[in-house]
Amino acid sequence: MFGLTFSAGQAVERPNILWIIADDLGVELGCYGNPDVKTPNIDRLASQGIRYTKAYATAPICSPSRSSMITGMYPSSVNSLDHRTIDMTKLPEGIHPITEYFKEAGYFCTNGNADLSKRGKEDYNFLSEYLYDGVDWSQRSAGQSFFAQVQIFNPHRPFIHDPENPVNPDHVLLPACYPNHPLLRADWAMYLESIQQCDKIVATILTRLDKEGLAENTIVILFGDNGRPHLRDKQFLYEGGLKVPLIIRWPGKLEPGKVDDQLVSLIDVSATSLAVANIPIAGAMQGNVFIGEHTAKRKYILGFRQRSGEALDDIRSISDGRYKLIWNRMPEVPWMQMSGYKKSGYPAYALYCLLYRTGKLIQPFDQFMAAHKSEVELYDLKSDPMEFNNLSDDPQHVIVKQSLYKTLVAEMNKFEKNMILEKEATTQKARESAAHNYQSQMSGLGLNINSSDEEIVSYWESVLNR
Repeated sequence: MFGLTFSAGQAVERPNILWIIADDLGVELGCYGNPDVKTPNIDRLASQGIRYTKAYATAPICSPSRSSMITGMYPSSVNSLDHRTIDMTKLPEGIHPITEYFKEAGYFCTNGNADLSKRGKEDYNFLSEYLYDGVDWSQRSAGQSFFAQVQIFNPHRPFIHDPENPVNPDHVLLPACYPNHPLLRADWAMYLESIQQCDKIVATILTRLDKEGLAENTIVILFGDNGRPHLRDKQFLYEGGLKVPLIIRWPGKLEPGKVDDQLVSLIDVSATSLAVANIPIAGAMQGNVFIGEHTAKRKYILGFRQRSGEALDDIRSISDGRYKLIWNRMPEVPWMQMSGYKKSGYPAYALYCLLYRTGKLIQPFDQFMAAHKSEVELYDLKSDPMEFNNLSDDPQHVIVKQSLYKTLVAEMNKFEKNMILEKEATTQKARESAAHNYQSQMSGLGLNINSSDEEIVSYWESVLNR
């Protein structure tokens, strides 16, 4: 192993650091045990580095998650929790994007799209100047170390067909959190095909590192910006919404083929990236360093959910890796409140509504249609990985519930003490914008905002059957 300490004036060879970030990428990869998807390039990367089994985003949607990872701070601590708010503020005093620390250390910082031809996705919920020096590490000075990000759109919706390796919907293993319905199987198959397209882009990036002779001195870190884009996952604090793959390759430094089960938050990736570059970490940073001799293993994973589009909510979660407690601070709001983004883009949304109305959405799947949520949800992730059996009122789990709840409240008091709530006028603009986008999306499908659930389901059946 290697050390992360260095003295002033010491000559240190600084490694390049490359983040490969895929939109909405869950752990549905070959190296994570999914038999239905072909991801040979990501699998090979995992065999050359460390694969983390318990890595989590801080938020289940892109802008708060990305704001969090680029600062190494929880989104509520940097006023970045409401999705794409127009009430942006500057970062609190003493807090900076990690690119500033890299630049001060002489790094060239880039953020590019999949082929590095233009600026990559940022989606930060705070006011700032452009944080990067360019879009491609080739723009740097000769011999200059770089911190680069490559943003891959896949497997974000709309999904992309993979004609070379089509996935048969009849053969896929659908997660047990969803009813075994042909439409959901077809949609899931397309999700897997989009992951396969992502894998091909990863191959291009890694091949380029090899051709340029950069692979040996470049730390490659691959992860998703939040969980997978499905009904009960993205935007929610269940495992599907927060859990992401995390693979790190550092030739000669990290043991190849290792599997690590420690809890990791994406803010830890920020802190660790600075640490492995021998760059002092700012005291305000909330992430832990999890690689090297001087690490701090995480006891808990925290999750945050606020407004997403027009869907207002207020949810927090804490997990110790075995048990997860979800605190619904707006329990009166149903899970299936109106979300134009999901109704126009997720086949499961209209399907659930249709099946529930006709009495065909059976237990436990009908729980998601409840008119309100429990204020507290408690799940044993070992015996109930799909998070259906709420143990919050179970006498045998009182101590677990009280301990996690007490810790979560204390953590929120700490990480939300300077949080600025979004203005009502801003929330109203978000509603109006979401309504406009919904109308536009439905029009693009050949439907309208008054289309019935039957009509929407019929549309998706025709599209996915093609």
